[in-house]
Amino acid sequence: MATKYNFKSIVHFFKSLAARYLLQYGQKDFYLDRLRFIRAAERNGIFSMKTIDVNGVTLAYEEYGSGDRYLLSTQNFFLSHCHMALLGQEPYHYHVFLIYMRGYGESTHIFDPEPKDYATVWGEDVAAFAKAMGIERFYYTGISHGNWAGWHIALHHPEMLRGFACGNGIAQFRDPAERTPVPPRPEPDLDAVVGNPEALEKMAWMENWPTENPQRLARRAENHREHLQILLSRKKEEFMVRNTNTACCDAKTEAEFYQIMGRISCPVLFLHGMLDPLARIEKVVRLSQAIPGSQIKAYQNLGHGGGDECPEIFARDCDRFFRDTEGRIL
Repeated sequence: MATKYNFKSIVHFFKSLAARYLLQYGQKDFYLDRLRFIRAAERNGIFSMKTIDVNGVTLAYEEYGSGDRYLLSTQNFFLSHCHMALLGQEPYHYHVFLIYMRGYGESTHIFDPEPKDYATVWGEDVAAFAKAMGIERFYYTGISHGNWAGWHIALHHPEMLRGFACGNGIAQFRDPAERTPVPPRPEPDLDAVVGNPEALEKMAWMENWPTENPQRLARRAENHREHLQILLSRKKEEFMVRNTNTACCDAKTEAEFYQIMGRISCPVLFLHGMLDPLARIEKVVRLSQAIPGSQIKAYQNLGHGGGDECPEIFARDCDRFFRDTEGRIL
């Protein structure tokens, strides 16, 4: 199956190649300058990604691969080496669409600062995107917040999902009366944060679990720099979007939450770092127990950022799971 590349895909390829070569030989400043150039070019429309109008908004997206083995993901950012993009390249054969969430990047921005149920909004945006693109069924995978839409679709549009690989993040029950938003941190002085490298440095992607593996350490540094550039490009309103529905359903109690999750009929795989402090492995096991036929792939040495730190491993394990979903027996 031939791979279809758009210009964004070509840029992604050269970013990946440059990162591996330049980081290996220590020319990090050179790489960072080139990455800043590319990010600036993207923001100014030189490298423009595709867009589509659905649900009254515009969604920006990147496309990788070709064919009818569709894979969708929606997040507020995608790192250059994310496992979703890798699945749209050799040796895999998925037709991948990376959809930028409503509220971020080149998608329509949200100017209402009130926290609300965005899990439903983003999930419905993905479903509408698939219908508009003529995609009847697809695989879904995400990292952390990128899984909320997957859980919504699994519950409300199960006929669309061929399989769901949930990476480093789960649906978690919180008392709806408290409406605790995510992220839960107090509102910062956004005027002092937007475009401020020192302030955003503290918010950028970071993983601190002990490792002496040079590849992991290099990837951590690269991810941190790239995410910092993404944050530096954000506008004030992009820091104000906060989701209140981490359960991805309307459960009023924890018992009802697990009962609702037990209705999920599509194949589900948890890809989870056992060092993850945001979604503890005990909760992953408890949720998996509620979902018929679900599986867990646990990584003892990875944390919440494991999927972005080791995307090649996540891409491999996603592919194995998706191929095994055909003809599964419950």
